[in-house]
Parts: sequence; structure tokens; C-alpha cells
Amino acid sequence: MTTTRRPWIILLYFYIAALVGLGFLITGTTQALYGGKDLAFPELTIRSYEYESSLRRDPQSSQIVATDAERAEARQRAIDDKRREGLDGVIDGAILIIVGAPTLLWHLRRARRIGIWPEAGAPLLDRTE
Repeated sequence: MTTTRRPWIILLYFYIAALVGLGFLITGTTQALYGGKDLAFPELTIRSYEYESSLRRDPQSSQIVATDAERAEARQRAIDDKRREGLDGVIDGAILIIVGAPTLLWHLRRARRIGIWPEAGAPLLDRTE
């Protein structure tokens, strides 16, 4: 009597690789959403101390002596920087999604095909695919 068994190590590899793809997909989606938020609404996360630290200060009292135009310019520069960081986050997230989705789908599909009990006498792996 011949017994057929599942190729457990191969199944384990495919399911672990699918799990890695899922991790990439979740991380990429999260990163793209946070980047999209910073791209669309950069003012939400900018605090005045972030851009006022670069303004001129009085050497005696350490108080800021910048004009309103200099403050506005520093704020706009901080907003532009936040938008660039948001775009960078969206692009990085999209790259992770582009890598993660096919990795997840292909490995999961292969694992499900291999995981089916083969017919008696049939090879465990179909190498024609």
C-alpha cells in the first residue's frame, strides 16, 4: 500500500512567502495613506516651533526677531517640505503594494494547488505549470 503525503516543507514555504507578501501589502497601503494625508493636508502636522527654529534670533534675549514675511516664508517652506515627504510616502507605499500584491497572490495560489491531495499514483508537484 502506497501512501501519498503533502509536501509540507513546500507548503510551508509558499504560505510563509504569501504572508510576507501580505505584510508588504498592508505596510504599503498604510504608508501610502499616511503619505496621501501629508500630501493633501500638510498643515495638519506642522507646528510653529518646527519652522521658527531656523529664523533669526536676538543674540541677547534669544527671541525671534524675524519679520512677518520671513515667518510666512519659513512656514511655506515647511509646508512644501511636508508635501514632498507625503509624495515620497505615497510612492514608497505604491512600490510596496506593487511588490506585495503579486507575491501574495502567486504564492497563495501555488500553495492552494499543491495543498490538494493528489490522486493515487499522480506526482506530488505538477511541473507543467
